[in-house]
Parts: sequence; structure tokens; C-alpha cells
Amino acid sequence: MENNQFINRKKELSWLNERYEAVNKEAQMLVIYGKRRVGKTELIRHFIKDKRYVYYLSSKGNAELNLQSAISVITQKLGPTPIAPTAFSTWRDFFDYLGKVSTDLTEHFVLVFDEFPFLVEADPNMSSYFQYGWDMYLKDRKIMVILMGSSISMMYKHALVYNAPLYGRRTGQWLLQPFTYEDTKNFYPESNFENSFSLYAISGGIPAYAKVFDGGKTLRENIEQYVLPEGSFLGVEPELLLNEEFDEPRSYLGILKAIGLGRTKFSEIVQTAGVPSTALPGYLKTLIELRLVKKEAPVTDKIPEKSKKGTYSLSDAFLRFYFSFIFPNISLARGVSFDSLFETYGFVLNHLIAKSYEDATEEFIWKVVKASKLPVFEKFGRWWSKDCEIDLVGLNERENSILFVETKWNTKPIGTEVLNELKSNSAKVIWGKPNRKEYFALVAKGGFTDELIAHATKEGIALIQEDNLMN
Repeated sequence: MENNQFINRKKELSWLNERYEAVNKEAQMLVIYGKRRVGKTELIRHFIKDKRYVYYLSSKGNAELNLQSAISVITQKLGPTPIAPTAFSTWRDFFDYLGKVSTDLTEHFVLVFDEFPFLVEADPNMSSYFQYGWDMYLKDRKIMVILMGSSISMMYKHALVYNAPLYGRRTGQWLLQPFTYEDTKNFYPESNFENSFSLYAISGGIPAYAKVFDGGKTLRENIEQYVLPEGSFLGVEPELLLNEEFDEPRSYLGILKAIGLGRTKFSEIVQTAGVPSTALPGYLKTLIELRLVKKEAPVTDKIPEKSKKGTYSLSDAFLRFYFSFIFPNISLARGVSFDSLFETYGFVLNHLIAKSYEDATEEFIWKVVKASKLPVFEKFGRWWSKDCEIDLVGLNERENSILFVETKWNTKPIGTEVLNELKSNSAKVIWGKPNRKEYFALVAKGGFTDELIAHATKEGIALIQEDNLMN
């Protein structure tokens, strides 16, 4: 079920409009980047719909084809008379033309280059051409240039790091993030919390995925109707994503499959994925840059990137669902009946949702902070040792404060034993100065016993049921 409503992105739109108004003082070059399907194009199309603009979507291919295509699109908009694309032999010619026709602009103009990394891949000198066009002409025009891209590493290399050709020219940048649960649930206004969160747990807040699902159907019905059928958009998405991002996706596929099966340590990934240990760091670095994989260490580790306790997980929720639930059981997923898949491996699905609920805990905790029930914590993350784990720990070094949170995707109300265990585990966390201030919070889908509520109220412990602060 397609939902074409444009949802949220209020902060992003506000920022874009502020930058648009700033064109009165100086031209703007903005860099907008983020993982595939996160909604970059939809955001910009919504922003430019009532403005004078040219939108150009780059394609994979050689530089000449992109040049002729860009010229065709822009001359139709700017004129004053169409110019044959063959009149331009280089991108430098393109910017010379753009500089001339933009001289008499009396109103703001937006020029969008979507998938900018495709241009750079086709011609390594592309950033220099843009630098030339900006320095020679565009910086003195009433113009907003927007460079967009899904290849985060390429956007950094050519526009965001200090030595990038366009680094000193950009006037702003925005990393577009997936929706939070608070945003995503707007796709499913008729759905209860358990169902809407379960759909969020699979989509990961990626708008292109979230809007496919139907909030009026159960999680299983959505999976059976919109994911499992051959040829469905979500059914082929992982394969398309890997083929688009990588020329040789086999090794990356092996790594994602290994992590999806729960192989979270470096040595386990090497054994399962069949990738040489010398090559694995490079593969993992690329997957992390693409926001497909993340490396975690206990939140109290001072140098997490060098932590010996570091583990890897799939940060893309849909890939986590695909490589944990569907790919390992592909014969059942492609069968005539899906009963065996859900009856035999339904526990995997429930575990994935519970894990997503833990991941979303930080979002829920901010509601408590905004209600002034807790101090602002500067750093959040999981903590674990050999014999215990805490779902979320918040740190505030300036105030010597620490927060401990336990999260449960439960059906029956939890009791005081959960709080007692959390307190016991908190004593094992070595952090802070003597007499640190300790705070506790519990998050539970199925709520709390009356005894626990009374106990928490007396001690000032925050309780969150589903995604709402109770006390």
C-alpha cells in the first residue's frame, strides 16, 4: 500500500528555506547526503516545488553522456533559446554557458545535482569543474546549488573533508537521517503501538520502505504481501542495493550474511564469510561508511575504535531483517505457503523487533529529559562485560552523572526483580568520579506491576510504557 504523503522533515525544510533566503546576501552551495532511500530526493522535490529550479539526476555512465543530458535539461529551463548539446565538449563549456545565462537572474534560482558521486565516478576532474564554475560565475549569482549523494564516502572525499576541491565553497551541509519512530508512526495512524513499532523495526525509518507497509495489516500480513512475493520492491531491494553500491558484491554479501546470522566478532565474521582476515577491515570500513554496518564498544570505553570488546551489527534495519530472517531461510521464503517460515523461525522475527525496541530506547529517553525528569546526557550507548549487559547507559562527565536503562519487549507487566537486576549490574560499571549521581529508567512495551510503579515513584525512577512516559 503506497502512502505518498510527505511526512515531517520540518527541521530540514526550515534549514533549506533559511539558506534560500540567504541567497539575498550570497550564493549558496549546499551538500545533502545520506544512505540510499532515506528521502533526499523527496525532500528536495518538496522544497523546490514552488521555486524556480533545475533538477538534474545524474546516472551511472561516462562523463560525456552525463554532460549532454545535463545540458539538455538546463537549456530547456534557462534558454533563452535551446542550444544543441553537441555544442559543448566539456563540463567547463557547460559552466561557461551557465555563467552567461545566469547573469540576468532577478529571482532566486535553485540548481540541483542529484547523485553527484555518479558524476565524479565518471570523471575524476568533475569536482574541479564545479570549483571552476562556482569561482568564475555562480558565487556572484542569486543561485542555490545543491549537491546530493548516497555515497557518503564520495561526498566526504569531494566536498566535505578539508582537502576536498569544494570544501571551501560549500556554505552548508546536512546528513539526512532515517526517521525516528515518532516520525514513522505517522505512516500508520490507524495502527496500535505494537504493530506500528514492528513495522518500524523492519523499515528502520527509511521512508521508501515505511510507506510500502499497511498499518491496517499485521506484521506477518505485511511481510507476506509486500516482502516475500518474488519481484516485489522490498523483496529485491537488498540485491539491488548491493549491486548498485559494489562492482563485486559477493564478499560484501558474505559479510552481511555472517553478521545477520549473529556472527558479531571479527574472528567469527572471518570464519563464516570466507573473507581473508587481511581484507576484512577494508570491507567493514566501506560497509560502515555506507551506514549498513556499525561497530559498537561498551559506551564507557575511552577509545571505542580500538576496543577489544568491539562487535559488529547491521545498522540498516531492513538488511538486518532480511539477512537474519529471510536470506538464511530462502527456500521457505520462496515456498507456496509461508506457514513453516513463521512457525519455525518466528522467534527470530520477535528477537529482531525486541532488538529494535532496545535501539529506540534513546529516542524514548529524550522525552524524559525534555520533561526535566533527567539531566541531559552527552553520550549514550550499550554497556556489557563477560557476565552482564545493560541496554542503554547515558553519561554526563561534567555533572558526573550516569543513567542506566533496561528495555523489555514484554507482553506481561514486569516487576521489581527487573529493577533490582539493573541496579546490581550498574554496580559493575566502572566510570566517573567518586559519589557519581546515578539515575535509573525502565522501558517496557507491556507495562509494569503496581508494586514496581509504587517503588519507582518513591525512588524517582522513570517508567516508559510503549513510547510514553508514565511517571
